[in-house]
Amino acid sequence: MSSSRDQDIYKTIDAYVKGRLNESDIERLWVEIAKDPDLLDRLELETGVKKILDERKMSSKKKATVHSLPNWVWHASAAATILLVALVQLFRVETHTTLNDFIVSTIPVDQLEVADGLRSQDFVISSADSLLNLGFAAVSSGDQEKALSIFNEVISNYDEEPYASKAFLNRGIIFYNDGKYPEAITNFTEAATRAKENRMISEKAFWYLGNAYVNTGALEDALLAVGEAYKRDGVFRKSAYVLYQKLSYDLGKVDFEETSSGDN
Repeated sequence: MSSSRDQDIYKTIDAYVKGRLNESDIERLWVEIAKDPDLLDRLELETGVKKILDERKMSSKKKATVHSLPNWVWHASAAATILLVALVQLFRVETHTTLNDFIVSTIPVDQLEVADGLRSQDFVISSADSLLNLGFAAVSSGDQEKALSIFNEVISNYDEEPYASKAFLNRGIIFYNDGKYPEAITNFTEAATRAKENRMISEKAFWYLGNAYVNTGALEDALLAVGEAYKRDGVFRKSAYVLYQKLSYDLGKVDFEETSSGDN
């Protein structure tokens, strides 16, 4: 976001806090926030999230009714609450958003799991670690078949953690990028199950599992997987939250009928 755009956003926020915005201006503000989730962190620091929420609560006579969302949604931070309001506005206005706007088209190579030693520059690693690194090198050079063969070897010969879950996750990424979503789902599910004690690997597995489910049209399954990714409160938290709300909206789990009728 440019400096001039920053200033415009903050002026709009200031006007909102002081009650100087009309309804259409408020909707435009929420849409801007929804487009840039990172803005939430800056809002929390520079404008006072609590004051914004209090103003919103006092000025809103009717609210969206949310049915049977998990408890973790309602215990999210104040910043996440603002994002929810922003998403309501984003989905209601004429933005023509689709689920494809919220999922990953291609998973970057750097999302592959390698030896922990490689990331920490500790080169005293096991045979399983070496195979994971060789598989990563094969994918990086475009040889997916060789990489799959290497990851299969890890699963067959080193069926223990964290090696197996890493190998399954890497296989899932390869299948996902090849458009083989059912195969990706199988491998991401296995990785998530095996890595239940490893927050980082399980979060990544659930996040990409949710994306794969979206690509197959299994939206209820996608909702559950993305929710699991969100609960792990890691690097995919914001993306998972946004996709969760979009899935909820498309599945009819968020009812805006009352709110819409109140706008007439």
